[in-house]
Amino acid sequence: MIPEQFGRVAFLLIFALAFPALPLAVSFLFGLLKIRPSHPDPVKNATYECGVEAEGSSWGQFNARYYLFALGFVIFDVEVIFLYPWAVNHATMPLYTILKAALFIGILLFGLAYAWRKRALEWR
Repeated sequence: MIPEQFGRVAFLLIFALAFPALPLAVSFLFGLLKIRPSHPDPVKNATYECGVEAEGSSWGQFNARYYLFALGFVIFDVEVIFLYPWAVNHATMPLYTILKAALFIGILLFGLAYAWRKRALEWR
């Protein structure tokens, strides 16, 4: 039983390592065979390839509020995933499990109220 489970984990580990390594190895092989260009033109080396000329340096500083806003979105978005099993099995759950879900939602609402009060949700 245990070797079977480790076999599954080993298979997934091999797949997880091979999935990104295979394209990198093929790209390296194409570079050795001169199929892949090794000296791209100035347009390819530009900061953005979309055709819009870049203004200034690509090393510009960003406001940390953007990252905090995105992090808050990701946290509350992931918490919704944890609520899905409770929503699916709500008819068969005992009362204490529903109370745990209510406590979880309460903690989330407390975090949302805290972020709202600190004005972290305003896009300035």
